[in-house]
Amino acid sequence: MSELEKYIRDKRESFDEAEPVEGHEQRFLQRLERNSEQKENRGIGFWKIAAAVVVLVAVGLSVLVPKFNGPEDVQYASMSLGDVSAEMAEVELYYKSELAEEYEKLNDLSKSDPEVAAHLSEIEELNKAYAELEEQLYESGNHDKVITAMIENFRLRLELLEKLEAKKGEIIKQDSL
Repeated sequence: MSELEKYIRDKRESFDEAEPVEGHEQRFLQRLERNSEQKENRGIGFWKIAAAVVVLVAVGLSVLVPKFNGPEDVQYASMSLGDVSAEMAEVELYYKSELAEEYEKLNDLSKSDPEVAAHLSEIEELNKAYAELEEQLYESGNHDKVITAMIENFRLRLELLEKLEAKKGEIIKQDSL
């Protein structure tokens, strides 16, 4: 037996001397009931707050987090073929290097011939279309039709530049005659 229990047993009679005031038990039960209601309300309030936080986090994540199929650098909201796969990165590198080489060959010719300038204008339109395809690729998440359209766009630009190079050869031959 602990010392507290021993003390209470020894002094029990002194504890039983005073009677509680009339209505004490009823007031005690009312307070007890109010406290239990408050605890229930606190519990419901807690769950409401928790649900609101979950909803806010879900909405925030859906708005702020980029698509899972998106590129590493999402600040531009577009994707290049290199972001799709290593194989597509090689295709993109091939076409970009070929296009750069063809542009280099035709750099001085565009100023002198209006037909060449018109072809270069078409190529510029294809460049803009390619930028739109990059955005569509980002939005669609590696959709095969968009990838095919991007490769076709590269092919068309390269074809136009090769035609211009042939045109340049004709112009040079005419100038030399």
